[in-house]
Amino acid sequence: MAARIWRNWAAAATLAWATAVSLPAGAQQEPPGRAARLSQPDGGVQWSGADGNWQAADPNWPFTAGDSIRVAAGSRAELHAGAHALRLQGPAELGIDALDDNDLRLTLRQGSLNLRVRDMAPDERIEVNTQNLAMLVDRPGEFRVDLEPGSTRVLARAGTATLFGENGESATLAPAQQARYVGRNLSAIAAQGAGPRDALDQWAADRSLAEDRSPSAQHLSREVLGYQELDAHGEWSSTMEYGTVWYPRTTIANWEPYRHGQWRWVDPWGWTWFDDARWGFAPFHYGRWVQIGPRWAWAPGPRGPRQFYAPALVGFAGAPAPRPPNFNRHRTPGTDWFPLAPGQPWRPGFGGNPRDPGRGNVGLPLPAPLRNTQRERPPGPSIATPAPGFQGGRADQERRDRWQRDQEWQQQRRQQQQQQDQNRNEMHQRHNQVRQEQLQRQDQMQQQQRALQEQQMRQMQQLRQQQDQQQRQLQEPQRQQERFMRDQRDQRDQRDHSERREQREQRQDRPQPPRAAPPQDLRQPGERGGRFGNRD
Repeated sequence: MAARIWRNWAAAATLAWATAVSLPAGAQQEPPGRAARLSQPDGGVQWSGADGNWQAADPNWPFTAGDSIRVAAGSRAELHAGAHALRLQGPAELGIDALDDNDLRLTLRQGSLNLRVRDMAPDERIEVNTQNLAMLVDRPGEFRVDLEPGSTRVLARAGTATLFGENGESATLAPAQQARYVGRNLSAIAAQGAGPRDALDQWAADRSLAEDRSPSAQHLSREVLGYQELDAHGEWSSTMEYGTVWYPRTTIANWEPYRHGQWRWVDPWGWTWFDDARWGFAPFHYGRWVQIGPRWAWAPGPRGPRQFYAPALVGFAGAPAPRPPNFNRHRTPGTDWFPLAPGQPWRPGFGGNPRDPGRGNVGLPLPAPLRNTQRERPPGPSIATPAPGFQGGRADQERRDRWQRDQEWQQQRRQQQQQQDQNRNEMHQRHNQVRQEQLQRQDQMQQQQRALQEQQMRQMQQLRQQQDQQQRQLQEPQRQQERFMRDQRDQRDQRDHSERREQREQRQDRPQPPRAAPPQDLRQPGERGGRFGNRD
């Protein structure tokens, strides 16, 4: 079964490559509607694309199939692929083999992975491969995969999964169960219960709890990457026309969306907007922007429908921007761009037609459609920002200052995280110390109680012995009297017996008088000569 799985993936990859090669020049295959994002990187996290060029992690970079994440020893990383959370403990390396609307296939090359599968669509497929096996998630839950030299340990704290070997072997991983496998044919060397949580699982549980309590999750689909960052940088409000909207808190005068950032080319989506704000992922890749009064508000649409990722939900206008050096992929879009209003269709500015031009418009009111988003500005509140050379909309010095502030903020966040981890470890150590002291006190109290019980038992035995001795002493005169009375009775009985014996002997020695004959008339009937005798 596992061999068929791997062969199917290889065949699909070959077919996709052949299809891409067969596409005519200028055409582009529709990129996936789902990406992955690093939500908790630190200085020890790097990533690389298919070219193998490792570089520092960027929290606003969208990851897709072919990318890899590397975590240094002592560091942690958290990725979100749709609604699913992937948490790594360094040293670790994770490869994203497939990531699209329905499939998520990962390869753990080193270290430990904690996988939280929140929800699964009926046709969704989630798979984790290692050097020993392939794990296919059957039901949502929390899973753990540890790669060790020559073996793989898998654990399911919740949910179920099916494990596959190289030659079609399969096994079921039930909730609260873990197992260790060697080789590539599912040879289990140990199977037991889930066991306690270690540092990675506890950190993952804390992060999952924070996500469950996120206020933004009440208004957004969890498929929206980066929704956790909105909690601390804005507030939600309800409107009659656009439903629930989010107002960012900024310190920049006359702030406008898609103005403070830069454009970068990201395969397979093309030109992608990278905002300078830490929270600038979800509002610039999902939903629409609308100006309500003097403030800009982000309208994500209703919470229920699934949201799809887009590189930038803007329309382009003006003459094509100058090509960057050594850039021959596509023509550049216009030098002006503006955020799309609710209901306006999205069309890429670099060519190609998306299969979902209404991306980000689910549940939003539809205005008059644009004939050409690249050449026509939308009616109502919108802007057009000039961009010489297709760069960001602010001066380089201001961008460098913001980048420096963002780096300082990230450094502070890392220090705070390290301090929190240190405090958590200290609390854990204090808890263990207090627990040990409590156990020692309990042992001492139990020993004292046992000693006291033994002493009380000895005292009670001594008391019973004393009582028995006193009772014997009190009963001794009575026993002596009883013995005396018994002796007297025995002596009296002996005297009586002797007297009776002497009397019998005297009666025997006394001569007996002769017995007189009975009278004639007193003879017994039947005697001869009697009154009733036989006369014959």
